[in-house]
Amino acid sequence: MARENLKYLFRPGSVAVLGASNREGSVGRALFANILMNGYTGVVYPVNMKARSVLGVKAYPSILEVPDEVDLAILIVPALAVPATLAECGQKGVKAAIVISAGFKELGPTGAKLERNVRDKAGSYGIALIGPNCFGMINTDPKVRLNTTFGRVMPRHGNIAFMSQSGAVGVNALEYAESEEIGLSKFASIGNKADINENDLLEYLRDDDETDVIAFYLEDLVNPKEFMRIAREVTSN
Repeated sequence: MARENLKYLFRPGSVAVLGASNREGSVGRALFANILMNGYTGVVYPVNMKARSVLGVKAYPSILEVPDEVDLAILIVPALAVPATLAECGQKGVKAAIVISAGFKELGPTGAKLERNVRDKAGSYGIALIGPNCFGMINTDPKVRLNTTFGRVMPRHGNIAFMSQSGAVGVNALEYAESEEIGLSKFASIGNKADINENDLLEYLRDDDETDVIAFYLEDLVNPKEFMRIAREVTSN
């Protein structure tokens, strides 16, 4: 993982949604609508092979045909198409990617092999990757206002960062924060952790001026000793 590119997951100047859709009830529509409706301050490009526009925004058949630079790509494509799609993102110069798509190691050995391919493809282009099999990310900073989830909640701005390995737990946490009027600075669903993991995010949040409190829901640790080392650094400040 290109650690210097992790920042583009939370603070991209431009976003492309690969799999943005006009179809009611689809993840591609819900996620793209969240970016538009919640006041993202950057530029967003829908990528759809068939549609000429998505929710009124000009669409492109491929990320390679987007006319400007793209910092962050969000992939909502079939699992088998993810490696080739990431390769196109790399050719475009994309710095970070969120892979919403499922169908990887959570399905067994064949999916695990595909996931390793995804990790290696992202690494070969220096792309910082969250996922696969994740729910998305949120930055409530008024200078960014980016919601790349496909849920219904955009939390109010606050100083708490919440990272969840489980998408379902993440959804419930966002809904609880809304009901209790709790503000968040950042949210991330980290999914299968093929590339970026809890240690990378903890290090990033340690230096985040918008965050005073860091909370994680984790089902396993990639490197427990490293996590504890970083956690001690965070809590000593």
